[in-house]
Amino acid sequence: MTQYNIAVAGTGYVGLSIATLLAQHNHVTAVDVIPEKVKLINRRKSPIQDEYIEKYLAEKELDLTATLDGASAYKDADFVVIAAPTNYDPVKNYFDTHCIEDVIDLVLSVNPDAVMVIKSTIPVGYCRNLYVKYAQKVVR
Repeated sequence: MTQYNIAVAGTGYVGLSIATLLAQHNHVTAVDVIPEKVKLINRRKSPIQDEYIEKYLAEKELDLTATLDGASAYKDADFVVIAAPTNYDPVKNYFDTHCIEDVIDLVLSVNPDAVMVIKSTIPVGYCRNLYVKYAQKVVR
């Protein structure tokens, strides 16, 4: 079985659950901007209350580390799962997607060959807009 290097950007419920599951058979580095969350994950404690995540961190053999250093995590990643927050403003009818684009920019600067998968909540048409925005930057 092939083992991949996977980075997961964001350790909220979606990111941490994906990181935990993937770390059973792959090397996974979870990236967050909150030092306390990174410390807890590295001590195999869940920063969020979830029965399965808590159980997996405590009992399963996982190849999982957490870091604040996105560039180092993304540099050697085969895949980057983006589970960054996208807060929705109902007054403006707007998703704040800047965190996703910050991750994309960083990944492209250190590892343009990584496959990126967006698992954040995004508006319809957003990926097409990303393609148009980034197609000019990425020359293969």
